[in-house]
Amino acid sequence: MWKRFLIGGALIVVISGAATAAVALNTATGVAHDIFNRLNQVAAPRGLVRPPEYEGAPATYLILGSDRRAASKDALDRTDPPHSDTILLVRFDPEQGQTSVLSIPRDLLVNIKASTGQYYPQEKVNAAYTYGAMLGGVRGSMVLAAETIEHEVFPGLKLNGIVDVNFKGFIQVVDTLGCVYVNVDHRYYHVNTGAPEENYSEINLQPGYQKLCYNNALSYVRYRHGDSDFVRVARQQDFLRDLREQISPSNVAGQLDKVAKAVGHAIITSGFSSSADQLIELAKLIGFSQSKPLRQVKFRAANANAAIKGGSYVTSTPELEQATLNDFLHGQQKVSVPQTPASASSSHGHATHGHHKQSSAPSSASIGLYPTPTAGDNELVKESVNMPFRVLYPGLETGPAVQQPARAYTLLDNDNHLRHAYIVSFQQNTLGGYYDFEGTDWLNPPIVAHPSETRRIGHTDYRIFADGSHIHLVAWRQGNVLYWVVNTLLEDLTNEQMLAIARSAQPLH
Repeated sequence: MWKRFLIGGALIVVISGAATAAVALNTATGVAHDIFNRLNQVAAPRGLVRPPEYEGAPATYLILGSDRRAASKDALDRTDPPHSDTILLVRFDPEQGQTSVLSIPRDLLVNIKASTGQYYPQEKVNAAYTYGAMLGGVRGSMVLAAETIEHEVFPGLKLNGIVDVNFKGFIQVVDTLGCVYVNVDHRYYHVNTGAPEENYSEINLQPGYQKLCYNNALSYVRYRHGDSDFVRVARQQDFLRDLREQISPSNVAGQLDKVAKAVGHAIITSGFSSSADQLIELAKLIGFSQSKPLRQVKFRAANANAAIKGGSYVTSTPELEQATLNDFLHGQQKVSVPQTPASASSSHGHATHGHHKQSSAPSSASIGLYPTPTAGDNELVKESVNMPFRVLYPGLETGPAVQQPARAYTLLDNDNHLRHAYIVSFQQNTLGGYYDFEGTDWLNPPIVAHPSETRRIGHTDYRIFADGSHIHLVAWRQGNVLYWVVNTLLEDLTNEQMLAIARSAQPLH
């Protein structure tokens, strides 16, 4: 049931915590042996994996999320070729002061060429892992997957290490780290009825900021029904961002041995050694990245749903793939923040078509924003009647937006104190396109821990959280309440729209 779950991000965070804590406890050698167990090391062909050029140099790692089950009691599981549906590149770059993450779509159309002569034309990129397993077991999987990425997808890419994640130890890792606070962007619900066409992972999650544990976290990142491969990848990267914001070395210091052993049981690596020196060097890289931006690089595709050989494929071109690689290796975290974004009037009158009046209609409309319908805030009034703080509602929405049912709820913070919150979701499009407006009396949740910058507009300090050149989230405080607007998973809203929606917030009448 662990197939297709994004573990790469969790693994990197776990290694970071265990390694950094190990240095502090002078037990790095033992932890290195647990994490990079010699029995779980494979030798890559010469030139496929290279050490970083010098101490402190940028380092790029390939994370493969697989469903290897060699130790399963089930004979079919042991003999069935494994699959890899998570293909993640992570680059720690002290020189540019950032960490870049790039997910390669599993459905990407490629030609797969094995060094032993086998050739598999027009296949999905994740098939390289399966064909490699058939040719040479675990080592064959890792090697053919890496060779396909280096030669067919990103010529010129130099890998410094490969991590193949086995999901057997995932529950132990999650148990050690605890659960993850995640901003669930909309209602996720599916229950299998027995029909073959509906036989996929069950899920039942309400929208809002909440703690996801174990199966709920798994169902959330695996969810794909009704979404594209790109939306699923974006959801996984968003989960990684949430995980990274709330995990620090102190969280695992008291359970160091358990964390290290869980990681060691869950991975097979290439390009690493079980030496304390390398573990400490990796810890320095990852520890540095914890306080720096996490830049999510988008894979550039020509067609996200090409019909080929009776299946659906993602296609690209050499030019687009080279542009993606250049962005991953050399792009920087830069966001353009509008100086004077459009805003709505505080008036709660009604326009002739049943919308709020707003004084800056031309400037708002010029960036694709329009007054929100009065029915939306009327619903929120009913839902939040017992909310113990002032409820704000956006005066502007995008043209295509369709408001979803508002929700008021409670959650427990990191110290198990009861907090109140509400969320209003707006569906921007049919493929994962939900943006949210939220408020809570929890003033310091992990989601707002590390803003890219703070911009004072009028009398309000807006905390801006960027993802590359896009604004992912805008947060601000009014009194003892925190509010925020979060972009869609694919960041469909422009930077101007994000700030204008935040500025349009008005108290409910």
